[in-house]
Amino acid sequence: MPIFLAAPAHRPTGPDGQGWNRLTAGIDPSAQCALRPRSYAALVEGQDTRRARWGGYGPCIRDGDCDGCPIASAAPRQLISFTPDVLVRILPRGDRDELHVMNRPDRGWDSGSVVWSWEQLARVVGWRVGRPHQDEHSDGFWLHQIQAPTAGRG
Repeated sequence: MPIFLAAPAHRPTGPDGQGWNRLTAGIDPSAQCALRPRSYAALVEGQDTRRARWGGYGPCIRDGDCDGCPIASAAPRQLISFTPDVLVRILPRGDRDELHVMNRPDRGWDSGSVVWSWEQLARVVGWRVGRPHQDEHSDGFWLHQIQAPTAGRG
């Protein structure tokens, strides 16, 4: 599955004939890695990296050499919870998001939470990313535990 996302090719069009306008001036044209999401949308898209497109991911740190990449070879993450549904609250913190994995989301911010990063959530096994969530406390999204099929029960 592709994880190296090459930057889009420069097309010299636009009002100045050189391809520059106020919308493209702030874009970082470097390659990205589908294992480094930076938003909920990129996390959902990156669950199957065949769907991943450039934009919304962190930079590639090995210039396309995925075989020797520490991010690609990192061990999967485990998430242990009291419930099969976990709420991840998103708190914007300047140029990055702080993600709070809430063990008891029904208690709001009175529930204990653990701070994770987008990259750590992308490595979680045994959970699938669910729908977005919004309440008076924050924006967020759900993680749902994937139940392993039980053999011999009928």
